[in-house]
Amino acid sequence: MRRLLTLALVAVVGCARAPATCTDGVRNGQEADVDCGGPDCRRCASGDACQTPDDCESGRCQLHVCVAAVEGCDGGPQCAGVECRRNAECPSGACLDGQCVPPCAAPLVPCGGACVDAQNDPAHCGGCGVGCRADQRCAGGACVSGCPVGTLACPVGPGVACVDTGVDVLHCGGCTVMCQPGQRCAQGQCRLDCAPFQTACFGECVSTATDALHCGGCGRPCAPGEVCSMGECGPACRPPTVACDAGFGCADLRFDPLNCGACGVACPPVPHARPLCLGTLCSRTACDVGFADCNGLPFDGCEAELATDALNCGACGRSCVPGTCFNGMCP
Repeated sequence: MRRLLTLALVAVVGCARAPATCTDGVRNGQEADVDCGGPDCRRCASGDACQTPDDCESGRCQLHVCVAAVEGCDGGPQCAGVECRRNAECPSGACLDGQCVPPCAAPLVPCGGACVDAQNDPAHCGGCGVGCRADQRCAGGACVSGCPVGTLACPVGPGVACVDTGVDVLHCGGCTVMCQPGQRCAQGQCRLDCAPFQTACFGECVSTATDALHCGGCGRPCAPGEVCSMGECGPACRPPTVACDAGFGCADLRFDPLNCGACGVACPPVPHARPLCLGTLCSRTACDVGFADCNGLPFDGCEAELATDALNCGACGRSCVPGTCFNGMCP
């Protein structure tokens, strides 16, 4: 019985470790690559896969690939085992993953134990360790603006940042081209930011529903004696608009900031925003870009300038010490 068990064990082990076939054109057995490597087959050539240096003709397995022997190694301590810690320890001047490697192929150069492209590598731009800023890229061995298409590298605070000059009110159409309060930047041009129910017409915000000079659209005046009601010219106001005195013409008392709730009752102006009439009650529009209502009082408007307010630097409640705020950032 013991003899039978022994023979069965030998058979199982023999099946699990069948000898490699080194000429069948298939990677099998213990081969490192097709018909090479392992304890039974020939050594693999440069470029073939490997598991250990013994699999390779050169005796060098790097990142599981056989690589050529290092030229210039004479067997001295500098080349023993082709191991290294620094580039200077290798005749080739390049140490990678603890082994000397052939010199880097042009245009690559050895830097920090690796071959890098000093013409395009932002960490080694023009030379080892010469790094570009975060907003730059490396081109032709020099750090240049790396901003995406449609943006520019513009001064922001103490540094430089990529900004979208198509929408940025501080850099509208170009760096440091600032829009005026009450304007927004659209497609690189400063434009009026009108309140709801108003339209920008020739540099001013109007209500095309009731304005006799812009009735239903900019530059569409009504005939003499006609009034504009609900965007149409006619002899009289149509509900829900009403006729107001003092040259106001027709007005929708629900939404007209000049006639809010009653004819002639104008909503008061508010700093860094525009008056707004909602349901016969005065309010304001959203704050102009760069300003905020940090005290919560509606009628003093958006009193905090986030770019310079040391108590609200960049955001409400963010205070700076020792008390200076520049471009929304504390020093």
